[in-house]
Amino acid sequence: MSPKYEPQDRRSQADIAVDAASPEHAVALMVPYLTEARIDKIERVLRGRTLDLMVAVEAPSDPHNAAAIVRTAEALGVMSVHVVAAEGRALHRQSTTQGAYRWVDTQHHARLEDLVTTVKKRGLRLCGAAMDGSTPLSRMDVDAPLCLLLGNEQRGLSDAARAACDALFHVPMVGMSESLNLSVTAAIAMHSVLSRRSPRALPPESLAAWRARYYARSLDARLVLGLLASKEAAL
Repeated sequence: MSPKYEPQDRRSQADIAVDAASPEHAVALMVPYLTEARIDKIERVLRGRTLDLMVAVEAPSDPHNAAAIVRTAEALGVMSVHVVAAEGRALHRQSTTQGAYRWVDTQHHARLEDLVTTVKKRGLRLCGAAMDGSTPLSRMDVDAPLCLLLGNEQRGLSDAARAACDALFHVPMVGMSESLNLSVTAAIAMHSVLSRRSPRALPPESLAAWRARYYARSLDARLVLGLLASKEAAL
C-alpha cells in the first residue's frame, strides 16, 4: 500500500499511539494490511539505517535547502535531522522531500542549547561545517557517533555554534567557487562519513520500534488508530 498523506495532527496521533504500544503487538496488528512487497522493502530499508550519524542545521532560511537535506539524509540511511531556529518558511517545503520526511525523525529546536543537550545525551560528537574549519572532511575522524552541524546559507555557523562544536571541518574545493550550496555540503559530508564507516545495524530495541513506526506510516492513520484502540479495548 502507498502511504496516505493525512493532516499532520492525525499522523502525529498515530505515531504517539504506536510508540506507546508494544512494537511487536503493533506490528502484529498491522501486518494483515500490508503487502509482502511493502514489508520486504521496510526490512531492507531498516537494514541500511544508522543512529550513529545525525545532521543538524542552524537557522536555515531557504525551505528548499532544509527539505533537500531531509531527503538526502533519508536516502543515505540517516534517521535523524535537526533544525535549530529556522527562519521564515524554512520548514514549510515538504513537497521537496517527496515524502522523505515521513521516514526520518525530524526535530525542531528553538535554541542552539537544546540541540547541544540532545547531541550530548546521545553520546555524539558535534562537528561543524565551516569554510575555515581546521580539518578537511576527508581527514575527519568518523569512528565515533557524530552530529554534523551546518549553518545559515549566508552567515554560516554562529559564534555560539562554533564554540559548541568538538571540531570544525571544511569541504576542500579546487574550483573558482568559494562555497557550496548548504544542502550540497550536507550531502557530501554525510556520504563521506558513511562511506568510510563499517555498516552499523540498529540495536534490536530500536529496530523493533522503527519497524512499528514504518508499518504505521505505510497505512492510513485512521486505520492505525482504530487497530490500536481495538487492541487496547480488548486488553
